[in-house]
Amino acid sequence: MSEHGTYLFKHILVCAGESCGPQGGADVRAALKAELRARNIRQLYRDGECSCLGLCREGVNAVIWPEGRYLSGVTVADVPRLVDFLEGKGAALSELEARAAEKIAIKKKC
Repeated sequence: MSEHGTYLFKHILVCAGESCGPQGGADVRAALKAELRARNIRQLYRDGECSCLGLCREGVNAVIWPEGRYLSGVTVADVPRLVDFLEGKGAALSELEARAAEKIAIKKKC
């Protein structure tokens, strides 16, 4: 339990499946884990890995829980601003969310 009385604020799952993995999924997760540790907040914001979010192709996908905020095209360079956003210190990840929303819309039409 944290000093805030909360066990976990958010869980960020990074895809490392057949499509995202070769595009840098493991590197994104490793960078995320390192950034959370460097800021000493990994006890509140937890990284995780999943095998597929169903948004394959064109970049690494991720989802922030519990709100279910999907991101697509995440790179290692995006990690510091992702963590800023998680902490409430940074701007929304609009272009990553928009990319994911486009993929989701296409999936819903199928």
